[in-house]
Amino acid sequence: MKRLVAFRRGCRAVAAVEFALIVPVLMVILAGAADFGFREWNRSCLANAVAQGAYYAFVTGPTVSTTAVQTMVQSASSLTGVTVSPVAAVACYCPTGTPAVLGPAVTPCTKACPGDGTLPAGILPGKYLVITASYKGTSIIPAYSILQQPGGETITETAIVRLQ
Repeated sequence: MKRLVAFRRGCRAVAAVEFALIVPVLMVILAGAADFGFREWNRSCLANAVAQGAYYAFVTGPTVSTTAVQTMVQSASSLTGVTVSPVAAVACYCPTGTPAVLGPAVTPCTKACPGDGTLPAGILPGKYLVITASYKGTSIIPAYSILQQPGGETITETAIVRLQ
């Protein structure tokens, strides 16, 4: 019986050592998961703010003010320090390619677009607005900031809105 009691006391010490060795590894894994979650939350907040600005521009139409769109994006974001790059004025573009991308601006807006093989010739250009916002996020764990870019990771979101 004395041997059994001595054996059980020895097992408690082994469990404590195993716990002491495993906890730091688990903490690093949990901290990394939390940091990844916060980074994705920041990306989601920024995407939502850009979507709000795009929706505002779409509802307002071709007469939308670019400063109003910038203000809308910044106020729709719950993040502090969101920068909206200067929104280009509403311009006429001919989309090209598949998936469609904006080609060079065309003037006048009534001139038909040339065909590019994916889109037929003769389509009228549309009025578009490009909105780009960025946020410089930092890691919540100082040790992870070594793995990131100096000063934190920059998250960028862009929306292209056809207004007419």
